[in-house]
Amino acid sequence: MTVRRMPLREILATYRPPAGGETWKRAIPDLLADPDDARVVDLLRAELVAHGDFREPIVVEPAGGDVLNGLHRIVAAVLSEQESMDVADTYDDLPEKRRIAIVLRAVPVTGVLVDRLAKVLSSFPFEGGWTNCDLLFPGNDEVTGWWHCPAGLDERLGEELVARAAAAGIGVSVVSIAPAD
Repeated sequence: MTVRRMPLREILATYRPPAGGETWKRAIPDLLADPDDARVVDLLRAELVAHGDFREPIVVEPAGGDVLNGLHRIVAAVLSEQESMDVADTYDDLPEKRRIAIVLRAVPVTGVLVDRLAKVLSSFPFEGGWTNCDLLFPGNDEVTGWWHCPAGLDERLGEELVARAAAAGIGVSVVSIAPAD
């Protein structure tokens, strides 16, 4: 299916939140209580003000009623009283981006560190759009992540990850960047 425009009230009635509770009424305050999530919502609200809409559609699973990608955009739309949003049923409808693997050196690698990196580096505006991290995998002194990145901007994304981690008080360095299949 192609991207379609859907009223926000219909999105809220059709799809359940992926986190924070079974209803949007419970999920939104829960999400906003987390400073990292609230920061992402603020960035998205600024995107709405600047562009009048989001640059990418949310991705849903119609049969299951799940939001696969777009929780923060939905919350930003609700808070900004946006009337409708673009919705896609498949990731194939999103703008094309390469998937790259970036290995970050961090000492020591703990569950707490990985959880914090996941919050700080999971999704943020990057070079005219947003980048998303599919997965973070801890190793001995390294964390490997898979991010979506516009072609030609791999090194720039690596620099951005280091800067964002540093802003959150986490010291990391880039060990390697490679295409991911």
